[in-house]
Amino acid sequence: MRVDSRAGSRDLVEPLRKLGVAVEETMLPAGDVEIVGIGPNERPVLIGIEHKSIEDIAACVRNGRFADQLRKMRESFEVSWLLIEGRLRGDRKGIAVKRGEKWFTVPGLITYQEIVSWTMTMCQRGGVLLWRTETKAESAAWLRTLELWWTAKDWEEHRAHLDWYTPPIESNPFEGRPGLARRWANELPGVGAGKSRLIATRFRSGRALANASVEELTQVEGVGKKLANAIVKAVKEEK
Repeated sequence: MRVDSRAGSRDLVEPLRKLGVAVEETMLPAGDVEIVGIGPNERPVLIGIEHKSIEDIAACVRNGRFADQLRKMRESFEVSWLLIEGRLRGDRKGIAVKRGEKWFTVPGLITYQEIVSWTMTMCQRGGVLLWRTETKAESAAWLRTLELWWTAKDWEEHRAHLDWYTPPIESNPFEGRPGLARRWANELPGVGAGKSRLIATRFRSGRALANASVEELTQVEGVGKKLANAIVKAVKEEK
């Protein structure tokens, strides 16, 4: 795990090391923490985390400074996280944060609704993932867990979601929406998510797939003559 060596980010180094995390202090192009994870097909994936206190977030709502930080995050990392630290509540003067056993009002008139709406916009429109912690120790523990999630297993081994939700196409989330050939292939009889990826790699367009012969289809790994015939038949019937 790499942690930015500038003020603020450095505060995470010792809590992380106490948890046994190997930390490298360096100057990052964006964000406060960088993790190299194991992505689809064992491809390295850069994950960036911007770590901010509630007071930092209040300042971002007022001055818009996070827009430039987010742009750099999206340019530098494939996955961007915003980790917000601090316990928050709304009061008559705006918002307050808890430090230890006491609550402190955040200077400047800003409401709980404004803070929450801002974070929702960052998630829904800014494309950043969000987590909140209450203390520095919890932030370090969360970062350690995030690194383990990305490195302790291969991407394909994260399958707990399949117990209750199976996506129509198990696509690579870093590639955007699957192409037409991939989506068509996934709907063909006996194909499924795994073979649809291989078929779409061989036939790069919907037209190429629609015109594929049995012999051409059997050149795809995992597609035998029986399945190839079923695919051709299904395509012809659809026509």
